[in-house]
Amino acid sequence: MDATEYYKELARNMRVERARLGISQLKLSIMANVSLDTINLIERAVGNPRLSTVIAIAKALKVDLNTLINLN
Repeated sequence: MDATEYYKELARNMRVERARLGISQLKLSIMANVSLDTINLIERAVGNPRLSTVIAIAKALKVDLNTLINLN
């Protein structure tokens, strides 16, 4: 899988997990302590997030990294 596919998977899984919690992008950005623009870019599969950002988002969503990006 190339990087673009990982970004798409991350975007899709973030939206699913946000919906599961019933929170907005703004709420997630506050919970993860990242900018709203960053959340928006990642969810559109445009952003190239740092690992630390993805970890912060996973913690905010209360999921492990594998839920957001399946590396298997």
